[in-house]
Amino acid sequence: MAIVVTLSGCDKIEDPVVPVTSNYLETVYGPAPAFEALPSSSAEKRVVIEDFTAHQCGNCPAAAIIAEQLSESNDGLVSVLAIHAGDLANTDDDHFDTDWTTTEGDVFWDQLDFQANPLGRVNRVDGTGAFWAPAQWSDRVASERTKPAPVGLQAEHSWESANGHLNMHVHGTFYEAVEGPIQLAWLILESNIIDYQLDYASDPAVVPEYEFDHVLRGSVNGALGQGFGNAAAGAESGDEAVQSVTLEWNSSWVLDNATVLAIITDGDGYILNSLEIHPGE
Repeated sequence: MAIVVTLSGCDKIEDPVVPVTSNYLETVYGPAPAFEALPSSSAEKRVVIEDFTAHQCGNCPAAAIIAEQLSESNDGLVSVLAIHAGDLANTDDDHFDTDWTTTEGDVFWDQLDFQANPLGRVNRVDGTGAFWAPAQWSDRVASERTKPAPVGLQAEHSWESANGHLNMHVHGTFYEAVEGPIQLAWLILESNIIDYQLDYASDPAVVPEYEFDHVLRGSVNGALGQGFGNAAAGAESGDEAVQSVTLEWNSSWVLDNATVLAIITDGDGYILNSLEIHPGE
């Protein structure tokens, strides 16, 4: 069972409980891979846009376009996380009968100082409660891209089709001191999902074959994750950390359309860095 600690605004976690676990099945799949420290010159500073959206939000498709364009114009170094949450994500007995909400998405929604669709967070700048309108995302992304990466990330993964297991390993090299708790969350995203969406830019406004991308579907170890290896309580420059997991794949998720977004956060909830794993590749 994942232990979830909710962060609000810029407040730090008081007396944090930082569980450090790995459920990687080494006895089945052998030792985890060994990583060498990543030079800072090779580290990429990535940005996460958390797009709080909903299928009954008519302005949300326009926000999704902005997020997608930012990802494309930044050479794929911007990851989009579509979080379906709020009253407009409710289902009904007519077109909107698919529930796209998740336990993890509800945690993120509850962190916000103001809840509405569409709005977003960019690397959780200014704390987990802070939010930005879609028109502000570009400036926030540009600002984050100018910052050096506090931690460089590397990953390896393997898909074990016989057992339906996804093995994932993330290694971090820290280039500066970071106050803990330092958490690693593995979030499951899925794209190319076709369903109903309200879109005020369309005529008719109810679109029956709308393509949903980057949809939050679940996680490996909870919305906020778990302690990042031996850096869980904090890190100094030069420290390294690694975490390995074995995920039993949910058959309702299409593997080839899925992304695992690994997010590293500090004691304020700020996203230090992130990376994407594409299990179908």
